[in-house]
Amino acid sequence: MSSVLLDGMTAFTSGTAGLLVLLLGLPVAAVALYQVALAFAAFFYRGFDAAGAARTTPQTRVAVLVPAHDEAELIARCVRSLLDQTYPSELYEVVVIADNCSDDTPRLAAEAGAEVLVRNDLTARGKGHALRFAIDRVLAREPAPDAIAVVDADSVAGRDFLEALVAPFERGAAAAQGESLLSDEGSAGAALRAAAFLLVNRVRPSGRAVLGLPTTLAGNGMLFGRRLLESQPWDAFSAAEDVEYTIRLRLAGIGPAFAGGAILLSPTAPTSEAATQQQLRWEGGKMHVARTQIPRLVASAFRLRRPLLLEAAFELAVPPLGLLAALAGVGSVVVGVLALVDVLPAWSVTPWLVALAAIPVYVLVGLRAARAPRSAYRSLLQAPVLVLRKVFGAHRLFTFRADSWVRTQRGSEDRD
Repeated sequence: MSSVLLDGMTAFTSGTAGLLVLLLGLPVAAVALYQVALAFAAFFYRGFDAAGAARTTPQTRVAVLVPAHDEAELIARCVRSLLDQTYPSELYEVVVIADNCSDDTPRLAAEAGAEVLVRNDLTARGKGHALRFAIDRVLAREPAPDAIAVVDADSVAGRDFLEALVAPFERGAAAAQGESLLSDEGSAGAALRAAAFLLVNRVRPSGRAVLGLPTTLAGNGMLFGRRLLESQPWDAFSAAEDVEYTIRLRLAGIGPAFAGGAILLSPTAPTSEAATQQQLRWEGGKMHVARTQIPRLVASAFRLRRPLLLEAAFELAVPPLGLLAALAGVGSVVVGVLALVDVLPAWSVTPWLVALAAIPVYVLVGLRAARAPRSAYRSLLQAPVLVLRKVFGAHRLFTFRADSWVRTQRGSEDRD
């Protein structure tokens, strides 16, 4: 066989492999650039303005549900913050769901001023079951509330939380999602986790709102109209009940609106182990929903001729940022080395390098759009450690059981 023929076959093989590698890198680059677009769009978000513009007097009657399992340490603080709102006091009530509690949560919640519903059912554990229990009972009341809000028991609500949360509903949205953020409690690890929450729960939803896209429910700070819950009863019981219910709403043609300015602050997990477990529950649960629901979304998009469901599938497919960064980094190094030794053509590394460059742009632009404190930028020095943890812990995401129930540890428990 002549050398010309061999060279031609080698070039063909290299080109084919290069095209395959390039095609593999395109989705990674697309996801990274999508997040950059959201970060820039977030600069143009104009939501509820607590300081300024004229606001109409709210008219919506709201029941605020607070699911609580053994939350004696924090429940009174949460209830007090919810009772100290700018929202008209006659238009809302705070209802704590004491869910399979073995501590003083029911008593402390009642003493703080909340109504308490006690639920004891060890066969159906978790937040999703507690919400269904309370929603059924609250909606059966006369008169029933116009809307139901959900707040986690470890949260502290900003004084205008309810006013900002209800604003999209009174403009016609069937469901709304506020800003569930973490407190920056001084340590570098807490600052990094707080910065991550700013990106996920402020920058991305505000950017999507600017682009005319619905938001994804975040579990803490959700609001649903009564008519919505009557037509789409709550039936989300997995570890990612918020994402699960979001997909149900999107399939029904309902897109939750982002309620910027409706701020809830929660403490960061007290230890790195607790933070890892918490993150696993969120990200592993979302990955489970993605595996089971993306094919359904895509099939429904074509069957029902609803292209927006393809967007919902794309949003659900976006991996955690640390995992995306690891994928872009490893891909860039491996493909780059193979290109240097002429195994692959140089152009095949392009999408991988684009993704690798886009990720820090997204983070820095996003933090700027989110008006992040200086501690958030300093915390980025720890980001490489986070990426490595994502790499070594990736297998746990794929094997996570979404029907498992894991409660985040609290500070006092870790000292026992």
